Amino acid sequence: MLSKTSKYCLQALILIASLDQKESVLAKQIAGALSMPKDYLNKVLRILVKEKFLTSLKGPQGGFSLARPSHDITIYDIITAIDGTEFFDSCIIRPDICDENNPCALHDYWRRILSQIRTVLDSVTLADLVKELKCGKRVLNFDDDYFLLEKFKQQIGIL
Repeated sequence: MLSKTSKYCLQALILIASLDQKESVLAKQIAGALSMPKDYLNKVLRILVKEKFLTSLKGPQGGFSLARPSHDITIYDIITAIDGTEFFDSCIIRPDICDENNPCALHDYWRRILSQIRTVLDSVTLADLVKELKCGKRVLNFDDDYFLLEKFKQQIGIL
């Protein structure tokens, strides 16, 4: 369902949203904490800045931070900004799009399922996922060997 890029975007945004809003986070810190390839993450972060989910500052106090409050960013917003709406518009059987005038055998069922998925993704925010993380749910997979992980876990409140 989700591209690797969308998954990395979600993970990076959850991590950034979980930290102190006054501090920017370096790409190498995110890559190390989440065991992501740094070059690929840099591409992902550029997309998130372009799509106005993150701001980027250069220099000694530089790094990435959220461009708007985490409660204003839904999972649907992130997925569609990265992957587009093709998944929500696609037919489950045919290679092309089916519609009310030319439906496939599963059209009505698939539309209902997609509507439910969209409703959930449009109602869950980054703030909701950060809350789950802080309650101890494994929202993110941390690299246990990463040297800055202690600081992240303290800020997130899971140490």
